Amino acid sequence: MSTDVDAPTTARPGTVSGSGNVIVSGPLDDRPSGRAILPARSYTGRAEFDHEQQAIFSSGWVWAGFTHWVAAPGDVKPLTVGGRPLLMMRGDDEVVRVFHNACRHRGMALTEEPIQVTKRIQCAYHCWSYNLDGSLAVAPHYKRERRTSPDTEVKDALGLLPVASESWAGMVFVNLMGGDLDAVAPPLADLLAPLQQRWAHIDMDRLHLTQERPFDIDANWKLVVENFLDFYHLPFIHPQVGSVAASLDVDDVVVDSEILGGCYPRGAAGKAAKTDQPLPWLGDVPAEMLERQDIFCVFPNALLFLEADWFQVIGFEPIAPDRTVEHMAVFVDRAAGNEDFAPALKRLCEVLYEVNEQDLPILHKLQAGRHSPGSDRTSLVSYWDQITAHFQALVARRAGYSG
Repeated sequence: MSTDVDAPTTARPGTVSGSGNVIVSGPLDDRPSGRAILPARSYTGRAEFDHEQQAIFSSGWVWAGFTHWVAAPGDVKPLTVGGRPLLMMRGDDEVVRVFHNACRHRGMALTEEPIQVTKRIQCAYHCWSYNLDGSLAVAPHYKRERRTSPDTEVKDALGLLPVASESWAGMVFVNLMGGDLDAVAPPLADLLAPLQQRWAHIDMDRLHLTQERPFDIDANWKLVVENFLDFYHLPFIHPQVGSVAASLDVDDVVVDSEILGGCYPRGAAGKAAKTDQPLPWLGDVPAEMLERQDIFCVFPNALLFLEADWFQVIGFEPIAPDRTVEHMAVFVDRAAGNEDFAPALKRLCEVLYEVNEQDLPILHKLQAGRHSPGSDRTSLVSYWDQITAHFQALVARRAGYSG
């Protein structure tokens, strides 16, 4: 099935609200539709969840983790993306690589817990071991005799199966290309180029991890994204962000077909300060951008929040129709990594965690409501929800929902 609501294909202009903010054009008009873009069953059904794992999370670039999860050579971190078990490893050459978590002999998972190895990772079943670049190192008694190994040509063919992976801004993205092990994924840069251009003033190589915290949420992954893109709720749920006027001062932004969200042009000044101590800028930030806050989803599961002096990532893994695990990390410039800034960084993370925690009961109730037939007759509001409608239309197109 295909949806009759088009997903965005490029950045597009829109109207300007009475307060001077941009409202992008999109699927919604100013009359209630009485029909949800995504069916309620897509938030609650196991079959729909499993289908999305294939149609969305296994067919393009998705967030898979953080590079700091494998900070040193020999660090190994198991991941699950699109329902598939993967291994993220940092090699002796400092390169982060991702492989399918399956021994090439019998397909046994090499580890289900993070580990640190020296030079090699070993399968516990028959002790086949692999180098940190994924190549097969040892297959003991391979020819049914002591001290025998596969021939070189055979050995070269039996390394761990690689997954297309690239790192950017402290994150690791993977592309499972619809499950085709031999497919060649397009470069991640093809997806991120418009965002990298918008953020060209930010030196992502200077990012320093401040804190990371997981959140186990009893809601469908789409509700997590939709809540992140919902700027309408801020003055009602997050009073600490500042005055109503400040929280409503937001422009809709469609950076590209799979990067969308909003921008507070004066957000850093109009909202309440998060720290008393100024932090170093993340690069050579132009004066006209010092007050800007960008809030974007890189479809489907990287939620990014950027100000001039800090960068927040919420990457998440869908676990079940009603469960999503978020991994929230806060980064600053490496010049803020010393003890002088410790109190300010602690306060910054406390504020950001508090904002996220305030959304948890909302997400719970949103999930509960999706079991009502009334959730098939919801009406997004054109003045506020064009970005959410773009996201939902993109999900509908990729997953084949018709509403």
